Amino acid sequence: MSNVSLRWRMLVETSLLVALVAGGSLTFGVIGTILAAILAIISVVFLSKRLHRQFTELTEDVIRTTSIDRSHRLDPTGPAELARLARAVNRLVDRVADDVSEESAERVRLALILDSMRDGVVVVDDQGVIESANPASVELLSSLGAVQPGMQLSSLTSHPDVIKVVTKSIVSNKTVTAEIELFENQCTIMAMSTPFPRPDSDLTRALLLLTDLTDVRQLDTTRREFVSNASHELRTPLAGIRASAETLQRGAIGDPEGREQFLRMIREDVDRMDQLIAEMLELSRLESGESPLDLKLIDAHSLVETAIKQFSAIAIDSELKLEENLSEDLPTVLVDTKRIDHVFTNLISNAVKWSVPGDTITVKGWVDDGTVWFSVADTGLGIEPEHLPHIFERFFKTDAARSQPGTGLGLAIARHIVDAHGGLMSVTSSVGEGSEFAFTVTT
Repeated sequence: MSNVSLRWRMLVETSLLVALVAGGSLTFGVIGTILAAILAIISVVFLSKRLHRQFTELTEDVIRTTSIDRSHRLDPTGPAELARLARAVNRLVDRVADDVSEESAERVRLALILDSMRDGVVVVDDQGVIESANPASVELLSSLGAVQPGMQLSSLTSHPDVIKVVTKSIVSNKTVTAEIELFENQCTIMAMSTPFPRPDSDLTRALLLLTDLTDVRQLDTTRREFVSNASHELRTPLAGIRASAETLQRGAIGDPEGREQFLRMIREDVDRMDQLIAEMLELSRLESGESPLDLKLIDAHSLVETAIKQFSAIAIDSELKLEENLSEDLPTVLVDTKRIDHVFTNLISNAVKWSVPGDTITVKGWVDDGTVWFSVADTGLGIEPEHLPHIFERFFKTDAARSQPGTGLGLAIARHIVDAHGGLMSVTSSVGEGSEFAFTVTT
């Protein structure tokens, strides 16, 4: 009778007990009635204890399933009502488990998304307590330690402008944005705080989004400097052309010797402008990747020898020693020969420009840990230490170089050519002892 309905079970068991008492009374009289009653009481106690045990076990299973062991399920046996209840509880627990599993998976996905974001995301309540903060926010704000939910916003950042953005958005119940410079880590961020209500109360919390604008601002600064420097470099030859033309208009055109001199000056200024424009276009193509490389395998020795031959006569005229120092184990290299020759030309011409008679210029080539290195070293004037970090910047010139011809784009172009080959370029220098520019190429 384990699966019989509890109602019918109790009816049958009660009927049997009544029949037992009645049978005992009719058969044995008073003594039989007493014995039947005692037996009935014992049966009732036994059956009630059994039923109580089943209810107790069911209750304990429900408690275990809902609070201790979520994987545990109720045993759908016993009276029909209890079995039906057990099956209903099991179905409910299964649905809750599915919902919890789906919610947990969604939280994991959300956590992975937040952790992989480059933008910082912080949730703060109206008391300034952090509810969540992704790793990017900790990195952007240069927090000194780990940030956990429940900590104050001031533990993440002490910058007053960041805290002000969050506070203002919560008080005004409006989105507030601000561009903030963080001097601790030399970066600029856009902080945007958006308020939203807490579902369990009338209080408000804020979602703080932090975006790194450092590269954007540096790019904008570079663009403005590029336009300013280009305008300045073009203005100088234009001024020379205008002055020569005005001089010719005022009568110098009638003087054959003077006319030839001013026309030569105009041609030189035009050539200077043409070189500047050509180098600006070349640098722009290299930076944008619109100038593909024509890669070919070539012997490294022949690459250096070709570059040295171009400057042999110039070195003799300048009373300089031009030497090569190449390792015998130099392999073939995969390069755009025209572009790499441009790099050698720029480096050797700079070495010639900043050397004095008797100095030595050495073109070196060697292999270090599977990487092919080339360098151009001189024993010339050298470069001041404060100029070394900027030496590869476009239009940059040292104080001494401002009086020399040149656009200030040569080293920037050389570096971008090496970058396009997947190599590295560096410089070491000591004032009065000389400089060495080195770069790597792919084998």
